Amino acid sequence: MDETVVVDTDALGRLEEWGGRELVRNMLEIFFAHAPERIEQIRSGADSGSMEEAERGAHSLKSSAGNLGARRLQARAAEMEERAADGELDAVTALLPELESAWAEAKAALTDVRSSLSE
Repeated sequence: MDETVVVDTDALGRLEEWGGRELVRNMLEIFFAHAPERIEQIRSGADSGSMEEAERGAHSLKSSAGNLGARRLQARAAEMEERAADGELDAVTALLPELESAWAEAKAALTDVRSSLSE
């Protein structure tokens, strides 16, 4: 996985091959609706010291980001999942700004993709 890529268009292309533009649109809508909730779950877990909660949120975010080719976000979530599984609260907390930055980049890029699907 190339972490320097914000969105891997090959992943989106595969989704479109499997289910057409409608599948891609639906998956984007689900992602936009739930990614902020997963980020909040990670933050809440870190704030309360519940590494299990943070790990669950990071795992879910990693998977959904991966499905849409959001490689940088996927990589940050994977790293947070691993740190949370290891009980590394300080590391999870320290990675939150990077995760939020990766989310902002992915959201912007995927918003452009969604716009292009409506054309």
